[in-house]
Amino acid sequence: MAKRLEDANCLTETECLLIDPRTDRETLLDNAEMRLDAIKDLMFTLSTMNGRDNDLTSVDLSNLAMVSRLLVGDASDLLVAARQQDLHARAASRRQTTPGGGHV
Repeated sequence: MAKRLEDANCLTETECLLIDPRTDRETLLDNAEMRLDAIKDLMFTLSTMNGRDNDLTSVDLSNLAMVSRLLVGDASDLLVAARQQDLHARAASRRQTTPGGGHV
């Protein structure tokens, strides 16, 4: 059965990253890595701010936390989608190698 955009997944409960089911595993992993790198850079910047000249307000911290939460959620959804692709590929491979086309 061919995958279609209409079969895309929204894996989070609140915010939704629409994941195209036709996307290959490497693209999913690349996009998850990109989001994790962005969070890492954001946290590095935040952790190196010191002194009165770089004080952040509670609004700034709240905004940074929200952005981080969204990026972590997206990265997690992308990793879950990549894992699902692996599971489907393994199941298909087992069906092909099982005598009788998977009927035991």
